[in-house]
Amino acid sequence: MKTLQKEQMANKDSRTRLMTEILNNMKSIKLYAWTTAFMNKLNYIRNDKELATLRKIGATQAFANFTWSTTPFLVSCSTFAVFVLTRNEPLTTDIVFPALTLFNLLTFPLSVLPMVITSIIEATVAVSRLTSYFVAEELQPNAVITEPAVEEMGEESVRIRDATFTWNKEESRNALEDINFSASKGELSCIVGRVGSGKSSLLQALLGDLWKIKGEVVLRGASAYVAQSPWVMNASVKENIVFGHRFDPTFYEKTVKACALLDDFASLPDGDQTEVGERGISLSGGQKARVTLARAVYARADIYLLDDVLSAVDQHVGRHLIDNLLGAKGLLAGKTRILATNSIPILLEANLITLIRDGHIIEKGSPEQLLAMRGEVANLIRTGNNEEAEGKSSSSTQSEETVYASSDEAEGLEIEEAQEGLPQLAPLRPGGGDGPARVLTLRRASTASFRGPRGKFLDQEDAALKTRQTKETSEQGKVKWSVYAEYAKTSNLFAVTIYLVVLLGAQTAQVGESHQIHGA
Repeated sequence: MKTLQKEQMANKDSRTRLMTEILNNMKSIKLYAWTTAFMNKLNYIRNDKELATLRKIGATQAFANFTWSTTPFLVSCSTFAVFVLTRNEPLTTDIVFPALTLFNLLTFPLSVLPMVITSIIEATVAVSRLTSYFVAEELQPNAVITEPAVEEMGEESVRIRDATFTWNKEESRNALEDINFSASKGELSCIVGRVGSGKSSLLQALLGDLWKIKGEVVLRGASAYVAQSPWVMNASVKENIVFGHRFDPTFYEKTVKACALLDDFASLPDGDQTEVGERGISLSGGQKARVTLARAVYARADIYLLDDVLSAVDQHVGRHLIDNLLGAKGLLAGKTRILATNSIPILLEANLITLIRDGHIIEKGSPEQLLAMRGEVANLIRTGNNEEAEGKSSSSTQSEETVYASSDEAEGLEIEEAQEGLPQLAPLRPGGGDGPARVLTLRRASTASFRGPRGKFLDQEDAALKTRQTKETSEQGKVKWSVYAEYAKTSNLFAVTIYLVVLLGAQTAQVGESHQIHGA
């Protein structure tokens, strides 16, 4: 199972890279006005090469079908010829007609023999694939221990103790070694490190995707995972966000505001009812990242595992997500948030920062503690702050100073507007006493019972949507003669005429043969 999953991930990555390369090439062709030149090349390939190859394939198939169709006749002729040459007996009717009857019975098996051979080959390939899937190794059953969700703020909801993980247990190379990590309810934990250091592997270890060699992994509550490569299904934006749960208009509005999707809805042709197409091809990278993030938020899980969700968005959008969603006053303030990132602004908002290098935890602590230690995390934060300060000072010397100021004011106004309607997560004490404080958390999303295909919201759909996909229609009854005539004109009217004449002659000869045999 692990090998199959790795192959599927590799295929998905290759398809994603191929799609990205195709889109970039299309963009270059449009920007450089190369449309006509490339259209001529495509027409040349289509008309001169591809159609010629299709003609060869058709001729070969026709020859094969002719050979298989004439096989019974050739067999009968060869059989009678061998009989005449090898036997001194005359070839009488009492021998010929029973033999012809038997040969006619063999006509159908010989005609379907090519299809049988093709079906056997296809079945062999399918059986080999299914066999490799069914006999693949299952995921490790005890990789992650799931316990009931915690209720008090500050209680430990995620724990990894002395754990070592690997992608392939048959290899000696470990992905993560001697990991000790914990996260509490209501806290934001950030995992930092260079590319390939093991940030994403740690999140996937919490999901049970890695093979645990030793140690203990405990998750208390339901988890929601947002991958670094967003996955969007071929449906509307609303369906991608709700994703099978019961529709709650109030919380849905809060979710899209916190994920900074209101402006995107205004720019889309049909708002949140816009059909995004296969793999979200009509959305930008930042929009797909925020749609998948909104999907996880709407699920209202207890633990959020976020894999570098801020890398695909702009700086001001990232600030909006921090203030309204991931920060101490955001929509997920009462949840356990584990974020793999190298973004400096979110590190300053974190309760715990963990530095990973080569699969080992090097530094761990609060931002204040790590700054006091003057280690790698402190250098990273100072470097980011210096670059930000240099960028601000250089921008202040430009002539469009007022334009930047006005955009900053608009951004602040946008954030303030987006913050309206967000729940105030004030600390509560059970029973009004002096016990540990609890934050009002979001209730779990319930699963919806859909009434239409693909979970459509039938009572809220608009039939006049611009991006709605046209549904296929089917008609009953006989095919119109105009369809046949159009097909014949498109193919080749002369060739179709010859085919019909030959077919009529073949049927006439077959009927005459049967009549002659029965008459005799």
